Amino acid sequence: MSSEIHAHAVLNLLKECPMSEPELRHAVTNEFGQDVRFRTCKLSGFDLDALLAFFIKRDKIVQAEGKWHVNAARICNH
Repeated sequence: MSSEIHAHAVLNLLKECPMSEPELRHAVTNEFGQDVRFRTCKLSGFDLDALLAFFIKRDKIVQAEGKWHVNAARICNH
């Protein structure tokens, strides 16, 4: 089993290019594989659905004009 990918990798994809949810799902699958798991600074074991729910709940990503964007004010810098 491979190690978990830090959630910032997904946020970095969105920083580079805001995407719709289907576009983001496709990009994550292409970049990290279908069965990828993610971790944050404090939590681990997220699949993509759980990670997106985590981002939304904590306002780390926001939707505008049908695309998800990173909310830079809510992202830790490390």
